[in-house]
Amino acid sequence: MNRIKKAGKVCEELHVKDKGYKAASNADFALFLVGLVLTMLIIRSFIFAPVRVDGQSMQNTLQDGERCFLEKTGYWFNKPQIGDIVIVHYPDRPRHENFVKRVIATEGQTIQLVEQTETDPETNIVSVKRVVLVDGEPLDESAYEGNMLIDPFFFSEWRISGAVDGVYTVPQNCVFVMGDHRSNSRDSRSVGAIPLCDVEGCVHYVVYPFTKIRPII
Repeated sequence: MNRIKKAGKVCEELHVKDKGYKAASNADFALFLVGLVLTMLIIRSFIFAPVRVDGQSMQNTLQDGERCFLEKTGYWFNKPQIGDIVIVHYPDRPRHENFVKRVIATEGQTIQLVEQTETDPETNIVSVKRVVLVDGEPLDESAYEGNMLIDPFFFSEWRISGAVDGVYTVPQNCVFVMGDHRSNSRDSRSVGAIPLCDVEGCVHYVVYPFTKIRPII
């Protein structure tokens, strides 16, 4: 066995001086690099991709500047569900621009944005609460309601463009999305429902900063 190894080493040393051998080695390495780059491009285009949160429309679920992993395969065979956080394109913006929002309703469902008054039994102070109705029922947002930010300095208009008598029906093969920071978010209320072909995928985890790695609810 040792003799075989020594013979192999001698042959290797002889081949190193051979120009043809060097060219073949360089070609193999170049092919490896090309294959590696192509694999990374395929993964980025069709499976996973890093995305950066830009803006405040998803606070406090997501913060400006955080990085997430976009997972693209989940919607190959299934459609987005209510509560999913997705990366979408807006029809009136360049294709390379991405927006992160939460799915509020899916195709065929109706959306109404209403204001309900609430009276504190102890202080008798009356407050106004903005409520999303899906198919006539209040949307259950208890899972992430604690992360939603209501900022008094920003107050997006509480109506849906294109609604009829205050009711908007989500078209087929579309989803209705909104930001968790409802008072400072440009979303389906103004741009309309998002076609499924403009939904890039779903985000599940924050991966940067490393001190804030966490699942996204």
